[in-house]
Amino acid sequence: MMTLREFVRSTPFFIIAHRGASGEAPENTLAAVRIALEGGAKMVEVDLQVSHDDQLMVFHDNILGRTTNGHGYVKNHDAGELRQLDAGTWFAPQFAGEPIPFLHEVLDLIK
Repeated sequence: MMTLREFVRSTPFFIIAHRGASGEAPENTLAAVRIALEGGAKMVEVDLQVSHDDQLMVFHDNILGRTTNGHGYVKNHDAGELRQLDAGTWFAPQFAGEPIPFLHEVLDLIK
């Protein structure tokens, strides 16, 4: 496996998927990461928030209302509560029920 420095120097350009394939799937979801990888992204940028029970959740905003059916601050909810929220319907009906992922799930997907 080559280092990031070696990769950047050996490649004239590469695709970095911002919040996954956020133009094709709800941002910072496993669906967005999967689509980014299938589309040839060499890197995936995601955002992290910490839940009330200190779990790393892949989520951009510090409040839940923009991209989920939840309310309030991410940090005030346990991971189990956050996982029950719908992070996909706001984007398109086919992503209904898409959960907020744990960081370890994204890492497992991009291995």
